[in-house]
Amino acid sequence: AAERYACGFAPDAWDQLTKHLRQRGFTADELVTAGLSRPARSGSLIDRFRRRLLWPIRDLTGDVIGFGARKLFDDDDGPKYLNTPETPLYKKSHVLYGIDQAKREIAKQGKVVVVEGYTDVMACHLAGVTTAVATCGTAFGADHIGVLRRLLLDTDAVAGEIIFTFDGDAAGQKAALRAFDDDQRFVGRTFIAVSPDNMDPCELRLAKGDLAVRDLVARREPLVDFALRHVISRYDLDTVDGRVEAMRRAAPLVAKIKDREKRPEYIRKLAGDLGMEIEPVQRAVQSAASGADGRETSARAPRP
Repeated sequence: AAERYACGFAPDAWDQLTKHLRQRGFTADELVTAGLSRPARSGSLIDRFRRRLLWPIRDLTGDVIGFGARKLFDDDDGPKYLNTPETPLYKKSHVLYGIDQAKREIAKQGKVVVVEGYTDVMACHLAGVTTAVATCGTAFGADHIGVLRRLLLDTDAVAGEIIFTFDGDAAGQKAALRAFDDDQRFVGRTFIAVSPDNMDPCELRLAKGDLAVRDLVARREPLVDFALRHVISRYDLDTVDGRVEAMRRAAPLVAKIKDREKRPEYIRKLAGDLGMEIEPVQRAVQSAASGADGRETSARAPRP
């Protein structure tokens, strides 16, 4: 697996890579621009990565454009993960780790699994979930969506499937809800898979094997269902105030659903989950939808 993903190690030396590349004819400016070296306080160049486990990060064509480096030693006071900084080649908002190995399967299956880290991508691929990719030190955003839509052929006619895996902890849930906001830019169907034991795919594979990773992805649920359940769970539905407040918070999520034919079903589901009549829930969703549509219309640029 280490060979397949070209994992490496940056030795415990201050300028071993810098010296090696200077001897090969690269200039100091080139090494700094590429994000491989950085100026020390003394003014001389030192290696950006040292005493760390490294993963090369590749673009769609398979060219290495940057590195991700995880610390291994307790006395390393740097961050847990250190990535190549923004360079002319490496723009983290556009980069998805593992995309070079996953692209064919993503296009073939019309499906992509978005995980959180390098080892999660490796664990998924090794477990047979060959469509896994990860963001590189940044939140999943609009530019990543653009990359995946092209691979998924995500159009009004063809709907791809996007499955997010997040840890079940608070940070993972927050990331999932943020993904729901972005989801509306997808025409495709968006799902979430949360491990029951708050384990990421790598931990899950180590603890329970390949089948557990495949099961995690297979047990996915629509992201809108997860988002609604998460919002409702914060309120006491045994009280009138709790039910009304939960309805107010959940209605904008239903109003955001791009496929309008699904809205009536989710209105019925939400009314049932809240223990309320359909009419007030319907009014709340319609009110939220007209507010959102009004904002969208005013923000839209005029047609050329």
